[in-house]
Amino acid sequence: MSRIGRGYEARFRAVLRQARARRLEQGVQWLVAKARGLSAQDGIPVAEALSRIYDHLAARRPVRKSDSAPSAVRFLCDGGLGGLARWLRAAGYEADWQPYIADDELLRQARTISATVLTTDCMLMERRLLRDGIIPSFWLPPTLSIAEQLALVFREFNLTLRGPRCMSCGGELHPGDKEALRERIPPRTYRWRDDYFVCARCDKLFWHGTHWRRIVGALAALQR
Repeated sequence: MSRIGRGYEARFRAVLRQARARRLEQGVQWLVAKARGLSAQDGIPVAEALSRIYDHLAARRPVRKSDSAPSAVRFLCDGGLGGLARWLRAAGYEADWQPYIADDELLRQARTISATVLTTDCMLMERRLLRDGIIPSFWLPPTLSIAEQLALVFREFNLTLRGPRCMSCGGELHPGDKEALRERIPPRTYRWRDDYFVCARCDKLFWHGTHWRRIVGALAALQR
């Protein structure tokens, strides 16, 4: 089984566990075999067939408790998902990320802060803590773009757009007084912007310029 295949096995296992399937591993292998049959029948790559089977399965599963209160979810992204973490923060969600974090430390932190692990590493998904659902997790195919990753996480966890957080560290943004911040604002920006925000965690200054409008447009597309 390829790494992509093992990643989808982890997804199938999580959905079947949620549905309280009696023969978990047998069900996983049946779904994998079904995907292989679909691949041969339609002449499509096995990875695409696995994705179709998963999408069909996920659409039929019962609503999870986390879906009824998505505001409570907190994410911990593995070292390769820094871009996804920044965009989740822009969408209003806590998303922790460290570029070179070791797997053991990632799992330790996930348990400490009660976070859902997001990863593209199928081998990590085979760790007992994730495989058995002790730590909630979600595997993303490594071939996806950041926009596709974000759309998949939004769909999987039934997320909606919230007030943005700091894209640098994930802290809460609070309105700042323009005059009090004058020394920190570029002169040209000061002349045409009145609203500014300061991160409560890292003290970084933000304002809604053209870059932010592009971000808002991209995020709004997730809910169309």
